[in-house]
Amino acid sequence: MRNLSAVEGLKAALKSDTLAIITFEIGLFAWMALMYFVFFPDPHLKPTEATYWFMMQIGMVLGFVTSYPMNRWLIKIGWKAVMG
Repeated sequence: MRNLSAVEGLKAALKSDTLAIITFEIGLFAWMALMYFVFFPDPHLKPTEATYWFMMQIGMVLGFVTSYPMNRWLIKIGWKAVMG
């Protein structure tokens, strides 16, 4: 999109996406830890159960919520491009 070389493109991707992915994972993994240790301590949910996947969806929404401020900041400082 920005006519960067392969090396420049890789650097730009690492710079823009690393912080966003880390903040997403913080929200997702915090929810999954609560699910595992607090909400369903014994027996734990298994990936073959629908409740597990529903809880994963909630975690993904929370990951989006936690990564949103970071993505806005990355756009503001020019490390990420606005889509659309």
